[in-house]
Amino acid sequence: MIHKHTSSNIQSSTTQSSDQGIALATFLVIIGLILSKMTGFLRDVLVGNQFSELIRESWSTAFLIPDFIFNLLVGGSISAAITPSLARSIKTGDEKQGFRSVSIFISTAIVVMGVVVVLAMLLVGNIFPILYPKQFKLGIVEATSTSARILFPQIFFMMLAAFSIGILNAYKKFTATAFGPVVYNTFVVISIALFAGDTVRSLYMTVLGVMCAAIIYFCFQAIVGRHYLKSFRFSLNLSDPGFKSLFWMAVPILVSSSIIQVNRIILSYFADAFDASLQNPIQNANTLWQLPYGIFAVGVGSVMLPSLAGHFAGKNFDKASQLLSSSLKSALFMTIPMMGFLILMPTDIVRAAFRWSSVYTDKHIEITALLLTGYAAATVIHTIVFIFNQAFYAIGKTKVPFYSGLISLAVTITMCTVLIGLRDNPSPILLPVSYITAGSVCALFLVVYYFKNRELRPRELSRFILKSLVCLVGLGLSVWLLNGIDYQPEAKLMQLTWLAVRGVVGLGIYMAIAWLLKMPELTAFVRKVTRRFKRVV
Repeated sequence: MIHKHTSSNIQSSTTQSSDQGIALATFLVIIGLILSKMTGFLRDVLVGNQFSELIRESWSTAFLIPDFIFNLLVGGSISAAITPSLARSIKTGDEKQGFRSVSIFISTAIVVMGVVVVLAMLLVGNIFPILYPKQFKLGIVEATSTSARILFPQIFFMMLAAFSIGILNAYKKFTATAFGPVVYNTFVVISIALFAGDTVRSLYMTVLGVMCAAIIYFCFQAIVGRHYLKSFRFSLNLSDPGFKSLFWMAVPILVSSSIIQVNRIILSYFADAFDASLQNPIQNANTLWQLPYGIFAVGVGSVMLPSLAGHFAGKNFDKASQLLSSSLKSALFMTIPMMGFLILMPTDIVRAAFRWSSVYTDKHIEITALLLTGYAAATVIHTIVFIFNQAFYAIGKTKVPFYSGLISLAVTITMCTVLIGLRDNPSPILLPVSYITAGSVCALFLVVYYFKNRELRPRELSRFILKSLVCLVGLGLSVWLLNGIDYQPEAKLMQLTWLAVRGVVGLGIYMAIAWLLKMPELTAFVRKVTRRFKRVV
């Protein structure tokens, strides 16, 4: 009896320590993401106020194809293969073989990416006139193509940095990876501040600065992760069984990750059909809704991935279910109120965020706010998609996100064609409506498929959703009443203050109702924050 009691205490202590480690890691990653999103947001503000409208269009469009290639060849492989695969190898005591397979995978990607970057730089001038005929008419397609050509080497160094992060995440060294994007965005902001202007030359100098920022980003990640990266050995031994397994696990999600970017290109293509210039407003609206999504959903999901993969490898299905449940609820608990703010105050948010000079006109604010209203629900929908995608990666079922991506692509093309391509004078809000519809179908597919496994499915979601909706109604009513006050300040400081007042009141009501309803997600959130501050003190 004493032995059993002692073993139980040890197991309980280990579980508690593990939970605390995950909570602390999540907190640190969220802090890093907040800083990253703030610097990234500052970047977009500077672009909106220091570039003329045509140059802004070139800037926004120039990133689409480089981003597509990055996501096609690298973006999905980090989360889909390297992190969970290496985490499982560490869990099962086969770390050496696992790292050998990862090294071959990275070496292969380096060679392929090098060839692709060279070919893309040679061919990009023939691609943009086809994809964006409106820019060709405006005479800026050459500037867009040249900017993209300068940006292509960036994705090679971003790839190297991403692989470094994937390896470190497998070892749960989240602190070493949390602040790398901040370094990158900081140097991008410096480039924009130094070189941005109304000329094509200023555009070229700025994107060249962005490319240099990517080199610095990789160097930073290599330095902070040198202890774990020193085991890397360049190898193209494609016959290695571990590499083959990792490769075929990664291929479906590589394609599904590219589908996300294809969806963006499709929306960008249909946006080019409107009379108004929508490329930059779309990017601004995406920046705003992706702020809470990128902080809370990505932060929680990234920390969850290696631990969930370890639980699954060890056949601890009950712990896997509990971890997915708590991660999903924690992410949704914070993204749901953010969605409410974006729906209730889109114009005020856009004006306060991006209007720092007369270059950002009232028309620009109006269009961006309209798009933001349509995109607001994506904050919650894509939180669900991201968390469940991470769960499928962790259990090795990477084909499922691939299938959901294909479904999403088909819905996006159909919706855009029916709502925009076949109609006269369509509203720009139909672009985000198409995106939201595709995301909703994708989320539904992932949830239904994952719930087929009774041992792994998350628990008590219905009660959480019901309580969250009650909290959201309280937030909505409080902000709606404050919006009824006839107060439209012109001074930037007062705009920010008035926006902050409504945000604090609305979030306070949301949290208060959550406390009255005894939602454990609130206490978990408070515990993470207070524990971290106690450590600092």
